[in-house]
Amino acid sequence: MAKPLSMDKPECLIDTESGGKLYVKESALQILKKIEQPVVVVAVVGLYRTGKSYLMNRLAGQQTG
Repeated sequence: MAKPLSMDKPECLIDTESGGKLYVKESALQILKKIEQPVVVVAVVGLYRTGKSYLMNRLAGQQTG
């Protein structure tokens, strides 16, 4: 069995270009391709200063992120 991959911080999979178009970040895709265990992807969207980072930090068990 392969050693589980450890991540120091969350990785952004989907990002936006300057014009607002969404794209998949190749660096994140390469990280995901190396993972052999089941993966949970969490997406949080919302208006400015509505607790998105707080929620993601809580889910990740971190104080800041």
